[in-house]
Amino acid sequence: MSDSSTAANREKMLDIAIGPVPDWGMACVEDMMATLKSDTELFPCVFAVAAAHRGGLRFGFVDDVHDERTWTALPDILATYLAGYRQISRETSLVVFFGSPDERSDAMGPAGSEHPNASTAPAVGVDTYEDRFWSLLQYLHDNDTSPWPSDIPTDTDDPGWEFSFRGTPIFVVCNTPAHRRLRSRNNPTFTVTFQPRWVFEGLGATTPRGASSRRIIRDRLARFDAVDSTPLLGSYGDPENREWKQYFLRDDASVGDLCPFLGNADRVPAGNRLSGSTAIPTPTEKLFKVVVNHEDQYSVWPQDRRNALGWFDTSVVGTRQECLDSVALTWTDMRPRRLRRKMAMAAEAARASAATSQPRESVSA
Repeated sequence: MSDSSTAANREKMLDIAIGPVPDWGMACVEDMMATLKSDTELFPCVFAVAAAHRGGLRFGFVDDVHDERTWTALPDILATYLAGYRQISRETSLVVFFGSPDERSDAMGPAGSEHPNASTAPAVGVDTYEDRFWSLLQYLHDNDTSPWPSDIPTDTDDPGWEFSFRGTPIFVVCNTPAHRRLRSRNNPTFTVTFQPRWVFEGLGATTPRGASSRRIIRDRLARFDAVDSTPLLGSYGDPENREWKQYFLRDDASVGDLCPFLGNADRVPAGNRLSGSTAIPTPTEKLFKVVVNHEDQYSVWPQDRRNALGWFDTSVVGTRQECLDSVALTWTDMRPRRLRRKMAMAAEAARASAATSQPRESVSA
């Protein structure tokens, strides 16, 4: 692929990404889009497939699912998405990929095919990923700056319970590299998908569209998976349904007896559980960090300051001067990303126009 094609693809990725895109991020998105758009093996979740075809998916990236210091990016990614998801599409979801360099080469490829570097067994088991998933949800909850929605129960055993963040109820699904038999829950990297409840409005089990969608999903699951997960796939609000049981399914399509999630009454107050700090400043030491927004604009903030909506941490932490020096080396073009792209497209159009308007040399007989 040429440098210009790579740059163009990265620009497209930045349009649908929330927060910085790591080097490994492009491959993650390409793998997922290939799975969701496959015509030969139809992915079971019709809602995710519709979002992929209609441009409703947004993507975020967290460096390491096993390193809680990197998780500070997750609340910022989810909060930014929730601030504008209704303007994206009715079919929308946020997909967050979690890096783990030592495990990505052991993952399976799209739709369960073997990754070129796959080993005979995953480096990390489903049980470890299950613990990571519930720890991530707890981390989000413990660092939520908004109150739990008044109309959503806090008891996970209530059929009306659903995970919520920034006052928004959200259906959550986890996919891992360790899933083998339950292929609908497999992905080459550990992945968590967030679907706002708003997406499912008007699609209840008793509505024609809702009943049709669920029938299609169940039929596709029967062909996609080696085990039957449909007994756990209930409808929100059904007295027999427990929403949390659909979030993380083990590879034999089972779940634990009790939900690990702790609601408001048991949670640590927001701001007391952020684990991403690399150091605790002494009274004479003040650490700063470099942050960036979606327009590739940089700023320097105190490290202990919570990011404003739309701003994300980079890997740079140090004294204020060290951070300023890093920004000076990195931010060499002060134009916002959208302006840079607009000017580049205008220049390309001008070059194409000039080329087509050049008079052709006459050919003598």
